[in-house]
Amino acid sequence: MQLIIAEKSTAAETIAKNLGESRLKSQEFGPVKVWFTKINGEDSVIVPLKGHIKSVVYPDTFKKWDENTLLKMVDSRLDYVPLAEENIEVINKFSGKADKVVIATDYDTEGESIGFEAIDVVREKNKSAKIFRSVFSSLTAKELTDAFRDLQKPNKNLSDSADARREIDLILGAVLTRFISLAAKRLGNSFLSIGRVQTPTLTLIVDRDAERRSFKPEKYSRFMATLESSGSAFIAEHEEGKIFDSKTIERLRKLKNAASGTVESVNRKVRRVTPPKPFNTTDFLRSAAAIGFSVPNAMRLVQGLYMKGYVSYPRTDSQAYPPTLDLGEILRELSKSKTYKKYVDGITGSGALHPTKGKEARDHPPIHPVKIPTGSLSSQENRIFDLITRRFLATLSDESKEEIITVKVNIKGDVFIARGSRVMIPGWREVYTYSKYEENILPDIKEKAKLKIKSMNEVEDQTNPPSHYSQGGILKIMEDLNLGTKATRPEILKKLMERRYISASKTLIPSEVAFAVIENLKKISKDLTGAGLTASLETEMKKIEAGEKSKDDVVDESREMVRTILVDLIKKKATIKELMHQALLKQYVFGKCPRSGGDLKMIISKKTHKRFVGCSDYPKCHFGMPLPQSGYMFISPQTCPKCGIHMIEWRSKENKRVYIFCVNPACKVAKEDKAKAKKKEKKAGAKTEAEKAPSGTNS
Repeated sequence: MQLIIAEKSTAAETIAKNLGESRLKSQEFGPVKVWFTKINGEDSVIVPLKGHIKSVVYPDTFKKWDENTLLKMVDSRLDYVPLAEENIEVINKFSGKADKVVIATDYDTEGESIGFEAIDVVREKNKSAKIFRSVFSSLTAKELTDAFRDLQKPNKNLSDSADARREIDLILGAVLTRFISLAAKRLGNSFLSIGRVQTPTLTLIVDRDAERRSFKPEKYSRFMATLESSGSAFIAEHEEGKIFDSKTIERLRKLKNAASGTVESVNRKVRRVTPPKPFNTTDFLRSAAAIGFSVPNAMRLVQGLYMKGYVSYPRTDSQAYPPTLDLGEILRELSKSKTYKKYVDGITGSGALHPTKGKEARDHPPIHPVKIPTGSLSSQENRIFDLITRRFLATLSDESKEEIITVKVNIKGDVFIARGSRVMIPGWREVYTYSKYEENILPDIKEKAKLKIKSMNEVEDQTNPPSHYSQGGILKIMEDLNLGTKATRPEILKKLMERRYISASKTLIPSEVAFAVIENLKKISKDLTGAGLTASLETEMKKIEAGEKSKDDVVDESREMVRTILVDLIKKKATIKELMHQALLKQYVFGKCPRSGGDLKMIISKKTHKRFVGCSDYPKCHFGMPLPQSGYMFISPQTCPKCGIHMIEWRSKENKRVYIFCVNPACKVAKEDKAKAKKKEKKAGAKTEAEKAPSGTNS
């Protein structure tokens, strides 16, 4: 009998259905559903895990958070303890009977680590079973069949690389998190988190916000002429664009009375735009973020589609389809859908396939569709599948052909420029509708023609600070700086939001506590807040993968680095405590009271236990604002664009979706989200009351 171990329940089911040669049977052992069938003529049992089944932890002697134990933690041994008892029990049940074990987890460092956890469990019961590894990038019947016909050896170096990362992250994270949390007196659920990748990522976000805070705007003017040609109006802007010089501005203001201008030149240029490159993980997440998905949610959705066998493995660095990938087969599958058939026909009708190509990597092929969904998908899953499919079809489509027109008009010696564009042949743009392109059609304009000036307008404005990072933007920077991996980056953003370091929105705005943590750490260790240390450690992980360095050596070197940072932090403990105290005071202030100028703070009534916003000048000032009475809430780093006070980020206990809105009754910003949140709160309250009511009570 062969025992096949999959990473998740959905993957186990997909493997069983795609490879089963006899009637499928299943049996539930508690929460673990096991599948039985024949594969390659052998009786097979497919057992799912739920990711890691063992957790790396500190010994119980370090459970209590104590400053006196921090240096001891740096050198302490780490234990791997059972994390998923039910899954381990099922593996034990079948491993004794197995003469062959096939690890069918995701093929990357993390998947290999999970696989070796399962191997360790098997070996405790059965030392004689032969262990194999199936290598695949999608859960299609063909690829799984090929993988199970060409079984390989498990790769201990890949597993060691992942385990080294886990151990280093635990040592650094646990020791420094405890230090900063104890210094700030933020324990329990409100502890302050420090991490090897998390902290330099947060530093990038804090530094961008610091730039914005110190930014000094400059005033400028732009001059726009509305011109007329052949009865059609169009706009031309002065060639300098933003004009800061006051003398130039005064001179151009005199052009307001100009009646006409002369066309100096009309330049037409045809531009050919190549299709986009195939999706690697970062490109996919950035594109999903651009159409409204949060990065963690997009990763969750695409992982689910992969487990169901609809898309390829979503964690990849590659932007080039390998020669072994049968693009024609994928196109034939997509042609079964009315939505995509016309695009497939256009691609296959043009002859040989010439996909675009970017960076090559040897891990997995770019993210692509493998099968038209047969089961029902949620609206979000459908949109993610559509995004991936249209991107795949775009990479095989023809280039886009566009005409760019530049018109220069002389108005009393000053040149004004109008720019137009139009699509001549849409090519890949027709299928990849997620790439926005706005045409600007100019009327027919001839050189040396005199054009009537309908109006001359001056637009006064000022320079803006650099924008906050978006979720997609920070992912790209993390990749460029080698911060984290394709698998961990979405989780890092999720953790920063959960720890209330940054706003849970598309725009990443840091909290005052984030500022305090980063500014303190910068003074102590530029290694910890900069990207260099993390990037160098990722290089060390690659050496472990290649067998050039041992896991223990890399972990021991990291322990010494953590010790150096901790010793420096301890020396400046008093200063850090004061800075953190001041930052925490700011964290609970909404802004200034519009009546007295005092601080608006969150207050919980001693009598009613209700929470509300009150003024620090009470009882002289009675200004207040209501707050939601249930659910989880914290003051957002984002301020209301109308009244200027900090908004709140709120979610119910039953729902993970976060609503961000202003609590000022006089302000109608984000009115729709606030209404939705109130509805959720009311629903949650009704549910709570129902749960409190004894059975049989009449209402």
